[in-house]
Amino acid sequence: MTGVQVVSLPTAWRPVETTNTAETNTADTATRYTVVVPADGLSDVYGGGTEPGAVPPVLAAVHVKVMSMLSEDRRFRTAVRPDGGAERELRADLRAVGTWRELTSALARLLTGPRAAPGGPVRWTAGSPVPEDPAAGVLLDVDGPPGPADSRPREGSPYGLVVTARKDGLRLVADSRALSRAAVDRLADLYRGALAAAAEPEGDVRAACLPDAERRAVLERWSSGGRAERPRDTVLDLFQAQALRSPDAPAVRCVGTVLTYRELDERSDRVAALLAARGAGPDLPVGVSLRSGPDLLPALFGVWKTGAPYLPLDVGLPAERLHTMASSARCRLVVTRTGHLPLWDGVAGVDTLVLDTAPAADGRSEDTADAPGPAVRPGPKSPAYVMYTSGSTGRPKGVLVHHAGLANYLLWTADSYASRGTGGAPFFGSIGFDLGVPNLFTPLLVGQSVHLLPDPLDPADLGALLTAGGPYSFVKCTPGHLNMLSLELTPPEARRLAGLVIAAGDAFTGALARRWIDLAGPDGTLVATEYGPTEITVGNSGQQVDDPDPHGLIPLGRPIPNTTMYVLDDLLEPVPVGVPGEVYVGGAGVSHGYLGEPALTAERYLPDPYGAPGTRLYRTGDRARRTGSGDLEFLGRTDHQVKVRGYRIEAGEIRQALRRAPGVADAVVAAVGQPVRLAAFLVPAPDRAPDTARVRAGLARRLPDYMVPSDVVVVDAFPLTANGKVDRRALEALLPGQSRAGRGGQAPGRWFGADDDDTGEGSTVNENPSGGSEDDASSEPLYQVVVNDEEQHSVWPALREPPPGWRPEGSTGTRQACLARIAEVWHDLRPLSVRGAAAPVPPVPYAGR
Repeated sequence: MTGVQVVSLPTAWRPVETTNTAETNTADTATRYTVVVPADGLSDVYGGGTEPGAVPPVLAAVHVKVMSMLSEDRRFRTAVRPDGGAERELRADLRAVGTWRELTSALARLLTGPRAAPGGPVRWTAGSPVPEDPAAGVLLDVDGPPGPADSRPREGSPYGLVVTARKDGLRLVADSRALSRAAVDRLADLYRGALAAAAEPEGDVRAACLPDAERRAVLERWSSGGRAERPRDTVLDLFQAQALRSPDAPAVRCVGTVLTYRELDERSDRVAALLAARGAGPDLPVGVSLRSGPDLLPALFGVWKTGAPYLPLDVGLPAERLHTMASSARCRLVVTRTGHLPLWDGVAGVDTLVLDTAPAADGRSEDTADAPGPAVRPGPKSPAYVMYTSGSTGRPKGVLVHHAGLANYLLWTADSYASRGTGGAPFFGSIGFDLGVPNLFTPLLVGQSVHLLPDPLDPADLGALLTAGGPYSFVKCTPGHLNMLSLELTPPEARRLAGLVIAAGDAFTGALARRWIDLAGPDGTLVATEYGPTEITVGNSGQQVDDPDPHGLIPLGRPIPNTTMYVLDDLLEPVPVGVPGEVYVGGAGVSHGYLGEPALTAERYLPDPYGAPGTRLYRTGDRARRTGSGDLEFLGRTDHQVKVRGYRIEAGEIRQALRRAPGVADAVVAAVGQPVRLAAFLVPAPDRAPDTARVRAGLARRLPDYMVPSDVVVVDAFPLTANGKVDRRALEALLPGQSRAGRGGQAPGRWFGADDDDTGEGSTVNENPSGGSEDDASSEPLYQVVVNDEEQHSVWPALREPPPGWRPEGSTGTRQACLARIAEVWHDLRPLSVRGAAAPVPPVPYAGR
């Protein structure tokens, strides 16, 4: 019984609290909704007179099937009252049964035979049938006495739904506090579908039994982005066609430099010729190790002109990780600049093209400007780039994205994003983060400009830089960036920022969307959302956000053209509306797979049962459920992946790195807090204890900064749940400051606090003196910040130095910028002292992210 859940009614089916008497959730007004589902002809199908009492067991099988469709698992526990007797707990495992006849026979033996628990797909347990959540409990009453249809719920009844199986059919009686009337009707439809399926005794009992209309909705109408005719051109072809149409229009703008379309095309020709002379060609990735600047886009297009995919190698990553990525991708050639050469010095088997010292690197030399580029052109299914993401095996994994998927996505962004204006888009962030791919390429497909912001970029400067360069057609960023902008920009600045701002890459709350809409005003910058893992080529769905629910997350949106998006169970069967399942994505954007990882590719990229022969679905690992209107509500992950500052992280990769650290016997990594940060819990080796500062320093040499845990705690052993699993909640309680107010309690030294004002026009920051406390482990001044977000979470990080740009007498804008910066990076900061610690805990320095 370990790990097997008690089946419960979907929370999405609960009645909405209203003032309507019929829907009010109080015991005094609660009623019962009753629906009868007849079972005509089943006695003939299941043996007729040769199997007395066969109808109630097959109806019990129908009930078990419906419960499995609601449970997210084929193993579950539920309450049963056999023959009107005492309630008992039934455990079912539909993984161990194939046909309806097999399940019916097993239930017949259980319900009519001895009460000893038999083997097979169903058995009695010694557990209590009373549900943990009474409103969600379900009871099956097999051949029990009928009650009056209009009776009120029993006082103290632990079941929100009672299903009675009799010879003439099923009778559903639902408590109005547990299910809305519409949900009861939907549930009755599921029972009707299962009854129809049970009429074929040799049919697969594991197959979905959705009503026809619901099946069409979840597999066709809501799951498809529709067909759109696309040219077979690659993004390179589309760019060069635009360069012919507008050769003298500005294509790239960055500090002190403007490149026209003609100049960008010519520079990329020269880069391609230099790369081809060094052996670049189809299918062999060429590394691009550059900051955002005038060389970046010529390098990317130049790689494509050799027929090769580019491999983004962010110069801000640790050298060891860059070398691991290059080695894994079999990259033998890297485009870079002199300032980044130390990252590649001495790396065996890797040649470098140093653009600032290469002959005629600017493409303007008379003797080389007309040099022909390589004749190789990539095709639609040629790889366009290799994008590395975190890997559960302890090393990053490279996703091989093809040109057809990239072109399909970017042509959609050209229609949906770039059409909102003429100002192009800004690019800021890492080339190794595919969220910025449309900012880099989409403007160049429609004659607009790419604005390359300074790199590295101080987040406190983002709002001012965007305001100076706008208005744009669109700005795509993370919800964290949008939060900063919503705090820093004035209403006029937000209004004219762009035609559209898109928040993607992380959970996007309705409260944040509402705040932006209110700030920008009805005629200002619109807001939208976009969803999609790297494996399906940047983005697979999106929608404009007009009237967000301030208490929830923004839905994932509808699929883009030529793609599909389903919510399925583990057998790739559709789940009912309102029931959680896993998101699977198909269509034009599904990438080739993981470079050099055939087993992992086969595990995550599966044959598409709803697509054309040979097509595949990508299993995202994201949990979601459909609403009655077809929207997809994101619910979390099915695995140990987490999202931190927009980056998708495999906790297993960090754990593997931690277990290699001196003095560490075992490790657990968890995502904690709001905003999310990483925490690591270490069990020491028998002969020595780990030095947590050295552990973090070691991780920083191998992993990106967003994968280095903010908190590292040493424990004697991992606490376990009753099921024998690591108790992550108990571990989180061990984090410094968790038992005190916020995260830091009373901190010594000087403070400044931030509280939202009543006008909604920003926040004020005041510096307040404060005395010391018993936790004072350092005489140095501390700065304390309180950030109250829309959920009223309080964050109390302490800093040894105030943030750059902070001035107590500064303008409101400076104060808002300061607050926005802290709100973005607080999870990378540590309290300076911990109760009972022998020495202060040093703060993690801000690294300019």
